[in-house]
Amino acid sequence: MQVLKEKVRQKILSAAEMVFYKKDYRSATVADIAGKAGVPVALIYTYFNSKAVLFDAVVNSVYVNFSTALDKEERAHGSAVSRFEAAGEKYIHELLKNHRAVVILMDKSSGTKHAGAKQTVVRQLQRHIEHGLRRRVAASYDPKLAHILANNFVEGLLEIARHYRNDEWARTMLRLMTQCYYSGVESL
Repeated sequence: MQVLKEKVRQKILSAAEMVFYKKDYRSATVADIAGKAGVPVALIYTYFNSKAVLFDAVVNSVYVNFSTALDKEERAHGSAVSRFEAAGEKYIHELLKNHRAVVILMDKSSGTKHAGAKQTVVRQLQRHIEHGLRRRVAASYDPKLAHILANNFVEGLLEIARHYRNDEWARTMLRLMTQCYYSGVESL
């Protein structure tokens, strides 16, 4: 009996992910999700108290703590590229495997407590870049540079998530994007 309940919960979560991805939080309705899952609306409320709680369940699976990966990368030794390869690449690739939920969190969360998720990630990455520049480069740069680099990197990750084809494609695109990104940063 318990297995069946988990199957129904997963079916609802899967349908919610598809509906939130196609629409967004504000446009999606519980009735849309119930229809996609093939269950009565009332059954959704048995598992999730509200649309907001259901949304949280969808995005919390990928609402990861970027600062942990960034901290690991900062503690690693070597060039920026080798530190990323050693500490960050696997982490970000795992995140991209949940590409729909990433897009939902970053692009389609207006009206939820997660509405500022993208800017939160940009700020975390900006601090990481500022730290890396101070550690590596003697010259002083306008602080806006770190913000621009962080924003562009996050947007690049989102583009991979938005256009996700398969795991191999995402891994290749991530590798190429970071190679270009780090080559540029290391040229400073």
